[in-house]
Amino acid sequence: MLLTDLAYPLAWRSKAAAMAQALLDHESYLVCAHVRLDGDALSSMTAMAHFLAQHNKRFLLYAPMGVPENYEFLPIPVPVYRTLAALPFRPRTLLALDCGEPGRLGEELRGEVSEYSCINIDHHHGPGMGTIANLVLPEASSTTQILATIFHMAKATLSRELAEALALGLITDTGGFRHANARPEVFALAALLEQAGVSIHRLREHLEKNWTAAKMRLWGMMSAAMEFMDGERVAMTTLSMEALEKSGARPEDTEGFVEHLRELRTVEIAVFLREQSPNVCKFSLRSIEELDVHAIAASLGGGGHRNASGGTLAMPLENARRLLVKTVLAARGQADPGKAQI
Repeated sequence: MLLTDLAYPLAWRSKAAAMAQALLDHESYLVCAHVRLDGDALSSMTAMAHFLAQHNKRFLLYAPMGVPENYEFLPIPVPVYRTLAALPFRPRTLLALDCGEPGRLGEELRGEVSEYSCINIDHHHGPGMGTIANLVLPEASSTTQILATIFHMAKATLSRELAEALALGLITDTGGFRHANARPEVFALAALLEQAGVSIHRLREHLEKNWTAAKMRLWGMMSAAMEFMDGERVAMTTLSMEALEKSGARPEDTEGFVEHLRELRTVEIAVFLREQSPNVCKFSLRSIEELDVHAIAASLGGGGHRNASGGTLAMPLENARRLLVKTVLAARGQADPGKAQI
């Protein structure tokens, strides 16, 4: 099999070609992703910016929370707008990436989403929210993996800058090629991106060698707060706003901690719960092999993938903790034992 046939899956090509045509059929775009950008969301927006620029489209990038500091090493070819009021023109089409529902776009855009026609490209479970076109492939490792096939079908030039953005999304959403979603197609695409001038190991260096002393303190605090349930097969850590402030770290410094919880030898499900505001908490779930945490997250109004999901709970931290413990243990066929001990 040719490397390109593996990197750009044949089963996706007809849908990717239709999406490529939909992108070329329209002239002005507001490109966005879920409100708190992670590596795949930011990489998808950046890669799309390069693609749209190649095809002389008018477009703007919108991210109300801005670019996280730990991803500032990624060159973005145009400004990123944090408020719709600052947009220099009004795009006609919303291009939503790595986000399949209006509620995850942020309050400002969610209130105006009905005023746009919409194209949606995503790899999370769900029907998608596109009114013009949807391409939702939950089997994909990342949204950037889907974009790579779309761009290939559109005969886009795989510049080093475009390839670098695609590669960053692959790396972050496969956990550095460690997760079960790092299938042969992912490695084939990574090889093609390397051939285009990307240095995978340098991207990983940027991602991993950027810790501050505050982040190290924070991870120590979160490790000390671990609790175990179900015979140490479930591990959980809770982080309050007060503890985060005490550490001197930033909310984005918590990224990746739930992955390390899963690395504990006995752990099959890892749970991380962080207080965002006095009555809003964000949770992340990770699992191994065939254990489905997407079903758990969906039952709490969240979503994601089989082995990596999350969501938001509109309640105080301790209430959210109790609900998560009860829900996770019920899914495991266990009763809630109350406050667990390390």
